[in-house]
Amino acid sequence: MSRVAPLKFQDKHIDVLTKRFGTLKERYDSLGPSRSGSAVEVIRKNSACVLLQAPTGSGKTLIGIEAIAKFSATERVIWFWFAPFAGVVSQTKLALKAQAPALSHLEIGSDRKAANLTQGAVFVLTWQTVVSTSKDARLARQTGDRGLGVDDLIDTARKEGFRIGVVVDEAHHGFVKASGASKFFAEVLKPDYVLLMTATPRDADAAAFSKLTGYVIGGPSEWASVTREEGVKAQLLKTSIKAARFIAKSQDDAQLLKFEEVALSECAIMHRHIKDQLKSTGVDLVPLMLVQVPNGDDAIAAAHKYLTDTLKFSPESVKSHTAAEPDPNLLALARDPSIEVIIFKMAIATGFDAPRAFTLAALRGARDKAFGIQVVGRILRVHKLLQGKMDVIPPVLRYGYVFLANSEAQEGLRTAATEINQMPEQLAEATPSTVVTIVAGQAHVQVVHAGQTLSLLPAQEEVDGGEVSLAEVEESTDGTGQPWRPGMQTTLFDTLNADAGAEKSLVAGLGSTSKLVEAFELEASTALYRYARIPGVPKELETEKLPKTADDVEQQLANYIDFTPVLADRGKIRTKLTERMSDVFAPDAPEDRDIFAKLSPAAIAEKARQSALSFPDADRRELLKSLKARLKGCLLEGGFEVPESEEELTQQLELILVRNESLVRNAFKRLRADQVVVTKAHLPEAIDSIIPLPPAKRASYGIFPVSLGTDEIKFAEMLDTAGCVEWWHRNVPGATSAESVGLYSWSGGTGFYPDFVVKLKDRKEGDGIALIEIKGRHLLQYEKAKAAARHPSYGRVFMVGRVKPEGDFRLWRLTSEGELVDDGKFEFVRLYHS
Repeated sequence: MSRVAPLKFQDKHIDVLTKRFGTLKERYDSLGPSRSGSAVEVIRKNSACVLLQAPTGSGKTLIGIEAIAKFSATERVIWFWFAPFAGVVSQTKLALKAQAPALSHLEIGSDRKAANLTQGAVFVLTWQTVVSTSKDARLARQTGDRGLGVDDLIDTARKEGFRIGVVVDEAHHGFVKASGASKFFAEVLKPDYVLLMTATPRDADAAAFSKLTGYVIGGPSEWASVTREEGVKAQLLKTSIKAARFIAKSQDDAQLLKFEEVALSECAIMHRHIKDQLKSTGVDLVPLMLVQVPNGDDAIAAAHKYLTDTLKFSPESVKSHTAAEPDPNLLALARDPSIEVIIFKMAIATGFDAPRAFTLAALRGARDKAFGIQVVGRILRVHKLLQGKMDVIPPVLRYGYVFLANSEAQEGLRTAATEINQMPEQLAEATPSTVVTIVAGQAHVQVVHAGQTLSLLPAQEEVDGGEVSLAEVEESTDGTGQPWRPGMQTTLFDTLNADAGAEKSLVAGLGSTSKLVEAFELEASTALYRYARIPGVPKELETEKLPKTADDVEQQLANYIDFTPVLADRGKIRTKLTERMSDVFAPDAPEDRDIFAKLSPAAIAEKARQSALSFPDADRRELLKSLKARLKGCLLEGGFEVPESEEELTQQLELILVRNESLVRNAFKRLRADQVVVTKAHLPEAIDSIIPLPPAKRASYGIFPVSLGTDEIKFAEMLDTAGCVEWWHRNVPGATSAESVGLYSWSGGTGFYPDFVVKLKDRKEGDGIALIEIKGRHLLQYEKAKAAARHPSYGRVFMVGRVKPEGDFRLWRLTSEGELVDDGKFEFVRLYHS
């Protein structure tokens, strides 16, 4: 993939977006080095966001990449680019690297280190990477051996003088589909620059975004907008879409028809006609037919059978995609010329690119305009082989075609077409005026929206005959960051109180209240309920800690490796193969012979880099240098001949590492295990909660914590009612927490935080304290190694789980063969013996 030069209409948007962010930078800079957090917050929430709306295929991704690349040349900014689905992350990364090679392209899974933060660095990820409950998402938010947690990374970046930029592709999906996305956006990212991009803009989505995050987008008049006409003139989009629906003259006959089969048949006829036209025109392009079915495997199977049995498509040319959202496999299918038909579910109408597609059979489409916009987007794009030729190719190739099994879906298409056509040709210059005024050396911020006037002396505001300072005005906001004034009616209040009747005009004076104010008060309140540590629970528990990786970790790691037993592997440069020869025209038995093939140094080097030289917090080049010095020393000490060149020595080392994949990994485990120290975890005197928590008799703070899962709640209730339990404590995971009991020696440096710390009457080991880990059935085998973990003072960690949701808790034991087995029903007496 090579860089694509932006077209004239795209360049206009790129320039204006860059200038808009540049103006915003000047406002931040004008606050000076001692700027107040509240002033920055006002600017962010009122001016940081710009929304770019553009029909699918008109280059909004290119515009976004070029804009952030151009702006990054003038600002110390770190970007987080959120793709709508995991399946398009790779596609976005490729586009960024090709279009903006000057940016620093970082991996969210491996490059979360302060040293990697450079001007214009870009992380590409999805909301699920940071806000889902998956293991990867949890690890991404935690600081550990893999690097800084995303939260800490952002904090570090700000301390080093970077500002934070966010790009959200298909913005309407991110904040709706990903639970917790808006909270992460507003409370963790707190971006200084935001570019939201979408092909399906809706005023309601913009209002919801503002309500959830506090960041103002503004109305359509403030959005950057690309028209369909601009895309058509640039030959990025087809001239139009033609939709066919089927009407039966006799309603009795209509009951006997399968409109799905009619739509498929007519769509196939048009598909084959387009295929012939492309061939006769001399364009080497196989068109693609899309078939959209209702959710359900039966619908996919029925469509596949009709396409292959009745319409005579070869089975190899018809593929189906059943995932809930687009993935790389679907994108690959859309580009494979051997595939003529792709069947996909309604659920993934959004977000995948099919430039070969001319036709679509919608077997049962929804009637809303969102469905229509996505259907149009799949077949509106012009393939690269046809760009620049739209004026000379046959007219039939200038259109896309939709065949509707459900004639009512025509309504959704018509509404979609109307909305796309109404997208104005508009640049993103309309923005609230966020003015910074310096009075007596103090920076003040004013946000002036359309129709409002600017106060030359913002330090005082007249309110009901009295005076109120700007700080007070800033604190009284309408939820969008806009300063509140008596009698002012805002869109957000209208939204919140649309059905409130007489309560609609809530903003009547300083003493008024509203649902929004009450929500803000609840959110701002802290320590409404305080729960003290109960008598008998110690203020300190023993825990293992793993210090940060030393600066010379590469040299330390090399010193832990003994190459002597594996030196012979450096000469094994050939491998044995069996060559089987058979005659394709005769059924004779095949002839086998042994051959030897020389290993590829390039392949060996690549495998060594991937498996043996990749460790957290270790520099690969420094590690390779240290390992070569260590190998050279072993060769000299053993009386072996040392390679004459550095290249030969490197190749011998890489061959040893590939033939002994665990050599460096085991050394790293020994190194880190030797660095584990036993220290104290300090339990706080009390914990705070903004809501009342259910009381518990034996819990360390007299309550059941909110962080308990279903099985954990059931088990905690058992602990709380057991007479042999003196107290129990919910152990919160956290490598950076000083309050958690962790284990590191068990795995050579991987942190493990058991769910419960339990003090038992008359238990001899560990001063009566036992550690318990609760695991659901789905995680037992995945994390079975934890069943062998031991604490230096408290002994074995007991792994407990249930086979069935309604069943008894069972103990699980790890055998010497590494198998996890059921060790019987859980009983408290079992905790007395490790």
